[in-house]
Amino acid sequence: MHMTTSLLFTIVFAAIMFFVAVVNWVNYRRKLSEVFEMKAILEQAEKEKKLLKEEITRITRVGGIGDSSVMSLIGEISRIENNLYHMQKMIEREQIQDVPGRKQISKAIDRMKATLRAEDYTIVPLLGTTYCEGMQAIAVFVEDENVSPGSSIITSVQKPQVNRGGRMIQAASITVGQNIQ
Repeated sequence: MHMTTSLLFTIVFAAIMFFVAVVNWVNYRRKLSEVFEMKAILEQAEKEKKLLKEEITRITRVGGIGDSSVMSLIGEISRIENNLYHMQKMIEREQIQDVPGRKQISKAIDRMKATLRAEDYTIVPLLGTTYCEGMQAIAVFVEDENVSPGSSIITSVQKPQVNRGGRMIQAASITVGQNIQ
């Protein structure tokens, strides 16, 4: 009887250890997958940064900044900011270390925005802000469980609001995440 109890205890203990090992392996795979996803986002941001530099070089070579070139540049800035925003949310949500290069890309965006401000262009910061009824924007609403219940947060900017000389010259096109509970 004592031998059977001891054997049963050993089998149960081994099963529990196996279960713990499987759970740890699944968690490890999930974290690894998230790291690869963040790496892909960072690589995309680096490609977009390179395209921006090429666009700035092309504009400078032509000898001036035209509205269409500026709007193209602003569109690229918006895409990079969306990637950085979602990367930051993933870092916060998963409590993982920061991604190398993210801060440098953010600073490069700030410098580009400063250059645009010198030309009297302003990109209205909407990403991550609360959506308010009556905003002059084309909004698509999606359900998002990462948003606080009852809140409406702008989670993506497809086309940023651009002002020049204090006047809006482009209305924003945005995605608004809502958690309706």
